[in-house]
Amino acid sequence: MKRFSNKISDLLHQISQVDNMILLHKGNNDEMMVQQYQARKMDYLKELVSELIHLSASTPRIHQIIKTIINQIEAITPVVNEQEISRQFKFSLTELETLVER
Repeated sequence: MKRFSNKISDLLHQISQVDNMILLHKGNNDEMMVQQYQARKMDYLKELVSELIHLSASTPRIHQIIKTIINQIEAITPVVNEQEISRQFKFSLTELETLVER
């Protein structure tokens, strides 16, 4: 992997380290630690998506990478009641969908 001095490279390195810890704890059958590291990985992946979206260069390949990351986030994200999301973050998911689909 190439090394660049920027936020994206730092995130990639952090994700790689977390993946190693997930494998270690899976091997030790330590589900609690696996879940904690998966939560940390999810945070790093979200931050990575944000950084990729804010790049001044946008290509179809970058968009595909973002979609792949979002699929990974969805695979490890616990399902939360949508009403609870709306209440906690003070916005309507229906309103959000309407605005995005315009």
